[in-house]
Amino acid sequence: MALDTLLLAALAALVAATALAGGVMAVDRLLPARLVRERHDLALAALIVIPLVFFLALRAAPDLSADVQAGVAGFSSAQSAEATSHAARPTTSTGPVLALTAPETVWSGVWPVLGRILLLVWLTGTAVMAVRLARDLVALDRMRLAARPVACPASLRLSADLPLAVSAAVTTPVLAGYRQPQILLPTGFTFDHAARPVLEHEIAHARRGDAWTVLALRILQVALWWVLPLLPLMTLLERNRETLCDREAARITGQSRDLALALIDAASDHTRHASLALAAAPSRSSLAHRVARLTATSDLNRKDSPMRFALLLPALSATALVLTPQFGEARAMEGRDARPSPMRNLDDALDLDGRLYQAARRGQAGRVGDLLAGGANPDVRFRGDGTALIAAIRGGDAATVAALLGAGASPDLGIDGDGNPMIAAAVSGRDDLVQQLLAAGADVDAEQRGDGNALIAASGRGHVDTVDLLLAAGADPNGYVFHDETPMVNAAQQGHLDVIEHLAAVGADLSLTVRARDRRGREIYRSPLSEARRTGQDHVVAWLEARGAEHRPPSE
Repeated sequence: MALDTLLLAALAALVAATALAGGVMAVDRLLPARLVRERHDLALAALIVIPLVFFLALRAAPDLSADVQAGVAGFSSAQSAEATSHAARPTTSTGPVLALTAPETVWSGVWPVLGRILLLVWLTGTAVMAVRLARDLVALDRMRLAARPVACPASLRLSADLPLAVSAAVTTPVLAGYRQPQILLPTGFTFDHAARPVLEHEIAHARRGDAWTVLALRILQVALWWVLPLLPLMTLLERNRETLCDREAARITGQSRDLALALIDAASDHTRHASLALAAAPSRSSLAHRVARLTATSDLNRKDSPMRFALLLPALSATALVLTPQFGEARAMEGRDARPSPMRNLDDALDLDGRLYQAARRGQAGRVGDLLAGGANPDVRFRGDGTALIAAIRGGDAATVAALLGAGASPDLGIDGDGNPMIAAAVSGRDDLVQQLLAAGADVDAEQRGDGNALIAASGRGHVDTVDLLLAAGADPNGYVFHDETPMVNAAQQGHLDVIEHLAAVGADLSLTVRARDRRGREIYRSPLSEARRTGQDHVVAWLEARGAEHRPPSE
């Protein structure tokens, strides 16, 4: 998994958590005080949605990773084009320095280091949180093992037969354990009339499975400890969870006043215990809230809808989809057919979309029409193969290309490493196919990482007529794509002087020097002159030098 994808998913989770926490806290302030269950379920649903956003963002890995790698390398195609246009203007000797030391150049060098630092901080924090969780689990187990079992008097008539044990490590009754939970009692605990609501409070925790909820939230914190908006949501959840257990104990026993007095006494004597144990002792901040709810007797008989959480979670999950960038499949090009353009492999067990690709590759226009009529999607992207339209262009059958375009296939949809339709047509020098794509509204400057753009492809292969056609359609003669450089640089590498002459005739900058990387990944700068020299194209070198072309890296 790419580091860029992981960090973008983390950013999506942080944004979602901030939005959800703010919304939940606002609703908490607006809801009537009696709606405790609603507050609890809303906070719990929000906590479930936050990791959901993280994993949904990871599912968008193909598109997000490509966007980040291309964006971080050059900020964005728009900013790269702007930097290129500045660099292409006639300048003094300091002009190229300004173009090549733009913010994106600096950022592309800083980002890999910064990304690794952020990942290291993330993993370090996760390790610390994992150690703390393990330590608390061990402390909880030791506390349970050290406790001395006691029998519960039958006179208390508790609603559940939960094991009781006395522990010197607690000052108030706490629920401890998962598969076989037990209630730990402080030394000297008195089984009098007032003890019943306190014990019923802990039984309510066990009945609700709150120990498992707390453990799950601690595990969530281990992975997403840096998502600070989790903390107020957890605090809100804890407060309302305790209030719900108070209400349940008061309903069963009818002793709300005794429980309120026990809470006040427990708060004054509260000491630290294993953090995974659930205690009736409140924090001072939640004491007033819980006592107020216990004394509001009208709340004790209020019935809750069992469907409430089931309705809240899908609603917030839908919010997660909105908060997740590029969720699921990549979308078709803006302004075109709204059908999705999923990414998949072209396997042997071919389905309808796979058969369409193979028919397009073979130039079977009639079969392509039948498959399209049967519901095949022409905008499926196959890793390592491209799209059906790209395959048809590579096959060179104009009728098949026309059938796909007529069915709404996107003329700009590509895949990194396999180009896009316009690039495929330029590579083969098929001017008739270029014309078909232009008529269908294709972007003449559409770029694809690893393949450049159509003009770069045609220039590197010496297709002069195609170069002229693209230039006439408005292609940028100085168009720059990181890792693929410019049309002039590609023509110079291959010694296509005729292409260079045609590019120069429409204003291409003979001295345009751009950022690139060598085979070892080191940052270098390339210009038409440097590439002609490097590849031994002496006739190109002589032509460029005769016209004053220079290689002007920032150091000069």
